[in-house]
Amino acid sequence: MKRFSLILSYLFCIIGFVVFLGMSVAFPIIGVNRVATVPNADDHAGIIYVLSYLILSLVLASDVCLFLLLDSIRKKRFFTERSVQLLQSISWAAIAAGLLAVPLFFLFIREALFISFVALFLGVVLRVVADVIRRANEIKEENDATI
Repeated sequence: MKRFSLILSYLFCIIGFVVFLGMSVAFPIIGVNRVATVPNADDHAGIIYVLSYLILSLVLASDVCLFLLLDSIRKKRFFTERSVQLLQSISWAAIAAGLLAVPLFFLFIREALFISFVALFLGVVLRVVADVIRRANEIKEENDATI
């Protein structure tokens, strides 16, 4: 069952990467249609595109970090500094994406506020998990040193 869960996580990670990469390629087409429905969006279209691409790039970078984290789990390297660094990278990317989504809300994209809140919350939760794993790693190293 654990192996199935890991395979499923890899699969979702890869599918997510392909979808987000596809979104970044298709965004100009999708974005033109979406921006066209937003009142006064022509004045802010450049900002909307820049912020959206920055958020997408953070999501793609997080997906790569998640893939590397899954690889560490597959190799049974749970409580390592690398795992902590990968979790922190994902956390900072989520926080940054959440902060970048806030101006989109003020540029008439109402859904951006919800996305921002979710990303910020996820970033904070991942910071806590990274700190827990860092502390577990320290305890593990202390135990290894005393034996």
